[in-house]
Amino acid sequence: MSVALCDSSGRIVWGSNPDYQAGVYAWEYASVKDREACKNAVSRALVLRDTQRLDATSHIGEHFHVWMWPLESLELALCILALQVPNELTKLTEREKQSLQLLAQGLSTREIAKSMDVSVSTVHTHFLRARKKLKLRSVEALIGFSARYCYPPTVPLKDGGKKKSNGAA
Repeated sequence: MSVALCDSSGRIVWGSNPDYQAGVYAWEYASVKDREACKNAVSRALVLRDTQRLDATSHIGEHFHVWMWPLESLELALCILALQVPNELTKLTEREKQSLQLLAQGLSTREIAKSMDVSVSTVHTHFLRARKKLKLRSVEALIGFSARYCYPPTVPLKDGGKKKSNGAA
């Protein structure tokens, strides 16, 4: 995991990774293919004050989930958090990724099948193919991998079913 703090123009002020150089634009560490998307995300976070989330490949071919949060000062205007994900994740089909995102949310195989409008057998096939591509030995390992790397960026974390107390007895 890497963290970078940027100024109001998107230049890195501080980074947890020793390779980050102060004064370099954050998007310059993205691959040529992802550079424009990263630049746009930085701009949206800085100008519109919107939290941003994207997947990007670095200039050296590493894959990351990236989150960006606007901060309150001009000197430190943006926080970027980048979590490296295994390169094998890019080998999955969109449907395999979708099944793992639903698995990461705690849905049962039957619920995943219904959500994807496929049979339970098809979901098992997606899981089997994903396990092979990711070189995971068990379903338990697939569940752990999904929870760590496949939770959908637009879905809020669940509160575990706990009801909030309103102070009443």
